[in-house]
Formats: sequence, structure tokens, C-alpha cells
Amino acid sequence: MTPHIRKTSWIIIFGCIMVFSGFPNPAKAQLYNTIYWMQGIPQSSYSNPALQPHAGFYLGFPGLSSLYLGINHSGFAPQDLIKKNENGNSFYIDEQSMLNKLDRNNFLSFDFQTDILGFGFRSKKDYFSFNITEKVGTRFGYSRDFMRLLADGNDYFLQQSIQQGEEIPAELGRLSLDAIHYREFGIGYSRQWNDWLTAGIRAKALQGMGNVFFEKTDLKLTTRDNNYELLLNADLLVNTSIFFELSPIDSIGTDTYFDVDEDDLINYLTNTQNLGLAIDLGATIRLSDKFSLAVSLIDLGLIDWKSDVENFRVRGEFEFTGIDFNDFFGSENGNSFEQLTDSIRELFDIEETTNSYRTMLPPKLFVSAAFTPGRKHKFAVLGRGEYFAGTIYPSFTASYNLQVAPMLGTSVSYSVIHWNYNNVGFGLHLNLGPLQLYTVVDNFLGGLRPHTIQTATVHFGLNIVTNYRRKADPAAPSFRW
Repeated sequence: MTPHIRKTSWIIIFGCIMVFSGFPNPAKAQLYNTIYWMQGIPQSSYSNPALQPHAGFYLGFPGLSSLYLGINHSGFAPQDLIKKNENGNSFYIDEQSMLNKLDRNNFLSFDFQTDILGFGFRSKKDYFSFNITEKVGTRFGYSRDFMRLLADGNDYFLQQSIQQGEEIPAELGRLSLDAIHYREFGIGYSRQWNDWLTAGIRAKALQGMGNVFFEKTDLKLTTRDNNYELLLNADLLVNTSIFFELSPIDSIGTDTYFDVDEDDLINYLTNTQNLGLAIDLGATIRLSDKFSLAVSLIDLGLIDWKSDVENFRVRGEFEFTGIDFNDFFGSENGNSFEQLTDSIRELFDIEETTNSYRTMLPPKLFVSAAFTPGRKHKFAVLGRGEYFAGTIYPSFTASYNLQVAPMLGTSVSYSVIHWNYNNVGFGLHLNLGPLQLYTVVDNFLGGLRPHTIQTATVHFGLNIVTNYRRKADPAAPSFRW
């Protein structure tokens, strides 16, 4: 392989992985930071089932009561990669700046969820709630070495090997793609047990629709210093449960057509073979008239995937001598890409099976302390940790909540999310009679400064809310302002 080919050789190896992975994948990662203490919004209890909403009854508008969209990147912001030159009249790519912002392991996620149905009501000291929620998410996990391959090619690792006198591989073991679409049926119960303790639980039945799960990704890429050949040590297992078949992988080409009709979509949306269970737990502790603590653990559960399951396994050591890109792009027969994918498939011996498998939801832990100097004001700090692919990703939020009246409440927050410091959040609910409109964002400055975005979320909806307690009611919850 000639030296000028070295920097582009990683494309072929990454293409090998993508050929049998099919398409990208989701895992749930919603952020409930700003909304956590906004009990004027019934959906705030999604982050802690112990927190009882202020309204004695709420009914969400079907499909409109809770719409959530989010993007979350633990790695770099656009400004770390794309920069202006000294004259300020053009842009350039700063690969080294981007690499300096990365941790050893990173992830990028997209999430969407909406309530099909949601309602709740209070009975003395108890609060009951029910929700049917559609949830979709996608998450790509990657290592710093993966991005270094993108930026520098395999030449960096070759030079490291020469300097240290031993082969230094590119560690791609954290490369992961996880996707999930499922429907959640939740029943929540919260009780104010005494003057200082309120505890809650939400039991959730899960109906899995579709999934792609990289169960195992043990990948190491080494460059031979004598002939620049690439050596890939791979132990990769990809599981899928989708409504069209990928097998046999070696038959997929540029002319492949996946025939999906209306019946396939109906069967997909009504599939009841992929079932799971999950649970949310929460508690609030009133330390005094002004100080309180809250802790919650949500999304502790799993789904068993049994319908339309396919598994793709690659194990072994593979040598790749590269490709002459001049010949590739100069091909006159119009089948260059197909020839390339054919050569990639021939490189790997892919084992294809149809074994059922299980996926875990990524659990999230919230710990918060709140100070309430008066009925209308609340200051709070919140710590949040999420576990994914062997790593805990933290975030911290400080917020000020103002409940002007039952009809109007607002919140302003500042968050450090995955060590990004550009997150100013805002929340508002407005009740026009029984009709409630609300919106919450965890980084509204992102709309003004998109080049700084690593996290951007918006959560909004419409509810019917009634039956607010009188201020003098002695049975009112401890956290009623």
C-alpha cells in the first residue's frame, strides 16, 4: 500500500463494519433537569414518581400532552471542529482541537417521545397516574481512537508503534450503535406517608417494536510497519429485531430493495412478542420547613426481543491490503461501489443466526436538594448520572423556580452536562382556565449560539388540569408552595 493511501484506509475498515450492521440505532437518554422541580407541570413526575403534581387531576391531550425532542453529545461542540481564520472571512477544520475535547469514550444520541395517553388524580395523600408513551432513540458510542482515525488516518498509530518499538493498535472497543423503539404502559403511585416522607413508584410494561443492538464490539486495528497492511482483530455481535430481513448479508448490494407494505407497518406497530418490564423509584424527604431532599432511580428494566430476530457475528483476525483509489474512482463500468462492498463481504466470515436476545434500558439516578424560602420560591441543585456502555455520564443543574400562582409557574436553570458549560435552561407553564400549555428547554442559548451546542432539548405539551387544593388545606403536600 502506498503512503498516500494510509489516511483513507480506515474508510474501508469502517465500511466493513457498516455492511453487516444495517443502519444506526437508538437508546433512551432523555434529560429531565430543568423540569425536575416544576410540579406545576404533571409530566415533571417522569423524573421522580414521588413528586406529586400540584393539580389534583390532569388529563393530557392525546399525542400532544408530552412531546420531547433531544440531542446530546458528550464529545465536542461544532466550534471545536469548525473555526474561523485570522481574517474572520472563511472557515477551516481544526482536527486537533476536536480531538483535544474528546474523552476516551464518547456518545452522540437523538431522542423523541410522545404521550399517546396520560392522566393522574389525587385521593387524599395518594396520587395515581397512568401513561402510554411512544419512545424512540438512537445512540452512537465511539472512542477517541475512532475519531483519530477519521482525522489522521492510521499513520498516527503507525508512528506511535515505531516510536515505542511495539505495535500500538487503534482501540475501537467502545464503538457502539444502539437503537430502540418501544411503547411504555406506566402506572404510577405516590403517597405522602407522614410530614417528612413521600415515596413513589411507577411500574412499566414495555412493548418492543424495533431494535438494533451492538452487543459486543471488541475491535482493534493495527498497521504493519513493514508494508502498511492493516490487521483487524474483531469480535463483533450485532442483534436486530426489525420488520424486514437483512440476511443473507452477502446478498445485499446497490440494487437491493426492501419491500415494506401497509400490512408490515401495521404488524410492526401492533407487535406484542417483544415484551419487557421496567420500574421507576423515588422519594422526597422534608428536612425542615425550608429544606428538602429528593432521590429517584428511573428506567430500571429490560426488553426481551423475540420477533424477526437476526444476529450477525464476526470473530477472528483479518488482513486488509488496501485499495487503489485511483482505480476505484476511475472505474468505467459503473459498478465500483458494488465491487468494493463485494470485497468487504469477502473479507469477513459472517455468522448469521436467529437467536432471541435481551436489552437493558440505561438507568438514570437523580439526587437533588431544594431550599424553599417562601411559598412561591424554590432554589434547587440536582445531580444526574446515566450509565451507558460501561461509563457513567454525569450532569449537574442549579435552578430557581417561581410559582406565581397555580396558573403560572416558571423556572430558570444552569447545567453542566458532560462537562459542557453552555447550558442555560428555561421552563414555563401557563394555565388558561383548565387548559395548560407548557414548554421546557435545557439549553435555550443553543438557538442563539448553535456553534456551542452539545445538548439541546425541548419538552412541551397541552394538559387539562383541575382540582387545586386550597392553601389552608392541612393535607396539602409538603412541597406545595
